[in-house]
Amino acid sequence: MNFHRYEPILTGAKRVAKLFPQLPKLTRHDILSVLNDRTSGSMQRLHAHFDTCWEVDRQPYYRIYPSLISMLTRLNLEKVRGSDISLPRGLRCLSVQFPLGHELHDEVRTMWIDHVDLDPAHGTTRGISIGLDHGEEQNSVPVYLIRCFPLKETESIEESLDALPVSASLEYGKQLDDTIIRDAIRIACTICLIGDDPELVRPEVLSKDECRVNEDNVDSLVERARRRGKIGWTLGKSIEVIPHYRRPHPALVWTGTGRKIPKIVMRSGSLVHREAVVAVPTGYGDD
Repeated sequence: MNFHRYEPILTGAKRVAKLFPQLPKLTRHDILSVLNDRTSGSMQRLHAHFDTCWEVDRQPYYRIYPSLISMLTRLNLEKVRGSDISLPRGLRCLSVQFPLGHELHDEVRTMWIDHVDLDPAHGTTRGISIGLDHGEEQNSVPVYLIRCFPLKETESIEESLDALPVSASLEYGKQLDDTIIRDAIRIACTICLIGDDPELVRPEVLSKDECRVNEDNVDSLVERARRRGKIGWTLGKSIEVIPHYRRPHPALVWTGTGRKIPKIVMRSGSLVHREAVVAVPTGYGDD
């Protein structure tokens, strides 16, 4: 299955530079320095912050398989506090890739999640930014729609989103329905709450090693992939091709003392119409 991929700022800048050969060549450091400058727009700085962290952390990513996309949008943001959210596996940032032909609401191709340090005036120093590639481009370079909000212990994610000021820039460029933006945020938060559940999240190995992965060699093959610069995980790959199966689905439950700790768990899957599965003729597939 093929997936959309995040395009770093420098890659897009090189493509634009070819359109304007008369301009002086800029290095990645030059470009990020301009974007990180305080005189640049806040959204540009957020994008540059993600791009910098993502490159330093060797481009970590999650690939979401079609079987889980709709399930990951069912999280009730009113029940999740900002303090419950942190990126999985100790990551600072993460690129999320959707399959070609299975984009989120046929619009969002990739998204990124990034930690943000906020001014204490926001009521907390912890924040998160989420960027969405929804098909808008300038000079063949994706234009990301970005949302940034604080992660407060006393507020739900829904309350934090509702308190965001309306930016005038939202009236320009390609429009994206707010329900799609909220679903993307639900996916980002669910990924954070799922953590490293092995029933859902599997580390990726090199393409040439996929056919020989087993319980005995998976750790060594994953390490080999990381040495080659492939640091990624799949969501839902293990339940993607099970026929006649009601797929497991994520549910938010509250655990710990006083049931104050949120955790995403998987409700067990089950065979649907078991007797019908037994009766299905076999031996008629293509060789």
